[in-house]
Amino acid sequence: MTDTGITFFSHSHHRLKVTDNTSPLDVLSFKGAEALSAPFSWKIIFTSTDKHISRKAMLMKTASLTLQPSPQSLADLLRKAKPLRVVQGVVTGFDTLGVSADEARYAITLQPRLALLARARQNAIWQDASVPQIVESILRDRHGMRGQDFVFSLSRDYPKREQVMQFDEDDLRFVSRLLAEVGIWFRFTTDTRLNIDVVEFYDGPQGYETVMTLPAVPPSGLHDSGVESVWAMESRFRVVEKTVSTRDYNYRDATADMNAQADVTGGDDTTYGEAYHWADNYLQAGEAYSATPATESGAFYARLRHERYLNGQTRLSAKSSCASLMPGVVVRASGSNAAEVFRSGVVITSIVCRAARDSSMETVFQGIPAEGRYGYRPEPAPRPVMAGTLPARVTSTTTNDTYGHIDRDGR
Repeated sequence: MTDTGITFFSHSHHRLKVTDNTSPLDVLSFKGAEALSAPFSWKIIFTSTDKHISRKAMLMKTASLTLQPSPQSLADLLRKAKPLRVVQGVVTGFDTLGVSADEARYAITLQPRLALLARARQNAIWQDASVPQIVESILRDRHGMRGQDFVFSLSRDYPKREQVMQFDEDDLRFVSRLLAEVGIWFRFTTDTRLNIDVVEFYDGPQGYETVMTLPAVPPSGLHDSGVESVWAMESRFRVVEKTVSTRDYNYRDATADMNAQADVTGGDDTTYGEAYHWADNYLQAGEAYSATPATESGAFYARLRHERYLNGQTRLSAKSSCASLMPGVVVRASGSNAAEVFRSGVVITSIVCRAARDSSMETVFQGIPAEGRYGYRPEPAPRPVMAGTLPARVTSTTTNDTYGHIDRDGR
């Protein structure tokens, strides 16, 4: 990445860099949307004296947006401030918005490399592989990612599955669905040393970022002296399911009891009802109501489903001037005006932030309580369905075999 020209002062203190770009880029405004278990998307509008920037100079180029603190004095202008945050990714969209006598106005969409998986639609079968192994295989073998591009920090060992099928799904949807079905979520960070975006996979609260405490102070409307704060805090509470029951059938052991139950409420009397689910595709029931059920057992899936219901019991939202907020960060509000649920801590699940040359940065975030008997669980996408008549043929392990044979399981 190269910079052209030396500017003593700019109305925009945020910096945009694009690999191999030689044109001056001056950020006019931006809007970023991020969420757990989803690729982020930043729409960055900028101006340039180069009125002929081509799509080839932008699309599929790695780029970074560096968020800088607003200068509060002349001394701040003269010294190099530490960046508040660096967003690293690849340019997936490029627009020309207008041209004047002095400059042209453009926009790019900045996303992580994982977002490119949505452009690869495949049909495939994996055998004797666990969910993390399947995901790693797709990232490495299909999309050329290396060890520094992703990290698995899991608290469980996931069993190998006899067979997993990808049918008419793009790689992003397939990977996201597989991970969500077993409770694994992901978020993105930036490696400023290698200048790459990194996707991190977690299956519990161990993936939450360090707690950040902000004062509950609304903006004055005139001057905030660069103090980061949180305001407009809202809480929404709903009645959700009290228990979850699951059931399945294992043809290898037809008489086995495959019923499983879960109750993660801890006796919360503001919940109600039982949710029954059939065919989560497990081979053993597991220990009912266990806090640590066997991975991918019936009790494991029942607990995951109940945690997803409980994620909707308390929904929290607020606004902040802090540029460091992102999904996975735990934020606490201090001050007498903050409700107890905000003082205890909120894990951010999604944000929408925006800023411009004539307006300071504002972040609207959504979240759930950080402290509790459950953590964040992504909602899996529906599994694809094969409809209609499916042609097939009987095969054998012996070449040109006259007859078909059943295996040890009677198939």
